[in-house]
Amino acid sequence: MTNLTRRYFLGAAATLPLGCALRHTGTENAPANAETVREPAAGQSWRYSKHDVLSGAFLDTQVDRVETIGDTVSIDSRSETGVNDKHGHSAWGLAWLRKNLGSHKPNVSDSSEIQRPWGKILVDPHWSEIQVFETPIPLWPAELRPGWHTHFDTEYKTPSHDGDGLPWDQTITAHAWETITVPAGQFSALRFSNQINFTSTDFGRAACKRQETIWLAPQVGRWVKRESIGTYYLSESVDDTQAYEPSFRLELLEWT
Repeated sequence: MTNLTRRYFLGAAATLPLGCALRHTGTENAPANAETVREPAAGQSWRYSKHDVLSGAFLDTQVDRVETIGDTVSIDSRSETGVNDKHGHSAWGLAWLRKNLGSHKPNVSDSSEIQRPWGKILVDPHWSEIQVFETPIPLWPAELRPGWHTHFDTEYKTPSHDGDGLPWDQTITAHAWETITVPAGQFSALRFSNQINFTSTDFGRAACKRQETIWLAPQVGRWVKRESIGTYYLSESVDDTQAYEPSFRLELLEWT
């Protein structure tokens, strides 16, 4: 895990507004037919470049593909190169995943993102460990309009902490419709943010937070850009400097 000084973070973050300004052409009204997000269909896919938010370094290419649709929607999410495949598709991981899905046990891989229903995530494989939520949480605003917000509390489990659920507190706020340009093209997208407070599976970490900014394009059925950064403090440290989880920025390369 990378530890960064506050000074480094502020210096790196200061470069972000310029890059954003070059890629966003400003706010706008909601596009036509923006009331709902495109429904899923088997075989739909989204291919993303993945970069480190702070350094800008290229990390990998991620491919998300709809596997199955029913009571749940299963999306296989994995590294195109396999270099940063953190789950390893191990048998123990898959057994753990199926055990923790309760009565909903679709035929999935241990790299699957599982939504129940569409637009609410039950299993999230995108963090450093797979997370299974006690209550599915929204992936995007229920109402696609600036000013919409909601707050909820739930619990989650991971393979390394298979006991009682750990607290997860999240606020979602929709900010504005924006025209955004990514490698896949130009899209009208709703920019919204997630503010997350949670208890880590590593009890040496305190005051754990994750902050995300996401640009959702309803026509695409998923985000076209997503930036995420997580911070925490070391419980036993006398130094009040924040430490940082691996951060990432996804940008859509192509979609079907």
